[in-house]
Amino acid sequence: MRINEAKNLKLTRKHFTLVAEILGQINDQENREDLTDSYASLFEATHPSFDKRKFIMKVQFVYDNCWADHSANEDFLAGSNL
Repeated sequence: MRINEAKNLKLTRKHFTLVAEILGQINDQENREDLTDSYASLFEATHPSFDKRKFIMKVQFVYDNCWADHSANEDFLAGSNL
């Protein structure tokens, strides 16, 4: 997407948050970091108030919570002792 096209979209905080949440769900670190940097650069060029550091931190936060091992807290069967 070209910068001028992105500027015409009038992206908001909600859009940035949605993209960060999607990127945070990518398990492949290199792919996630490349895409995060690409989107952050695009957003930074299209919105004067965009904070690249906060965006990257949000992606990492989502990743950490998405891929954390919560298996010890999972009990899908009522009355089970798993």
